[in-house]
Amino acid sequence: MSRSRHGGVWLTAAFLIALAAPLLWFVAAFGTRVGLIDWRLGYEQLTLVWGWRLAWVSAGAALATVLLAMGDVKRRGLYALAAVLAAGVTLSLHIAHRQALAAHPPVHEAASDWGEPLSFSGVIGAQRDRAGAAPLAVGSVAACDQALSARTQVAPEVGEAALEAAGFTVVGTSPFRIEGTRQGFWFGFSHDAVLRIRPGRTDVRVSGREGRPDGGEACRLAGQISEHLRAAE
Repeated sequence: MSRSRHGGVWLTAAFLIALAAPLLWFVAAFGTRVGLIDWRLGYEQLTLVWGWRLAWVSAGAALATVLLAMGDVKRRGLYALAAVLAAGVTLSLHIAHRQALAAHPPVHEAASDWGEPLSFSGVIGAQRDRAGAAPLAVGSVAACDQALSARTQVAPEVGEAALEAAGFTVVGTSPFRIEGTRQGFWFGFSHDAVLRIRPGRTDVRVSGREGRPDGGEACRLAGQISEHLRAAE
């Protein structure tokens, strides 16, 4: 086997290994989102455990692809570029996600008032039961500085707009309570939100269905809703 052909075999092997981590991420995320696999397998095991390890292997393979392509950049440079982009982006996403998990409390809920926790209606409750959602917290789970009550009794249409602006689909509206659901893009993780409207005050609560540490996602969503509500003060 010629040196050029031998190098081509190694280049192909390194290139395929560099694509392994992005492929695993995609399979785990897509499979979880469409319900082919449980989120505990797709997210906790395939992504957080094995995907994290494989991301480093793929990054090393991408570097090897670059080194193997240096002798013939004109023909092999595209392989090296694709390997570096795919493996590099995947490793960066893993690092950013793990940093977010480390920077926030291991919770999946946020609310502007834990003294009188907001409850969901039977409609949302039934949906959560069918989905096997985690039980709702009955007391404070963690402080979320972004989740703030509006110091006014907002109109229902203002509450609906606030939920929709945060990406929620409104599923129930009344003069005193508005609810919505939201499914995220990656893995299809779901959050439910409820607004409690009363004289001089409107409270918000966001709860993830999966019951996993969400890296501050519930707090961020509650903050987005609060921001729109407080604009009506």
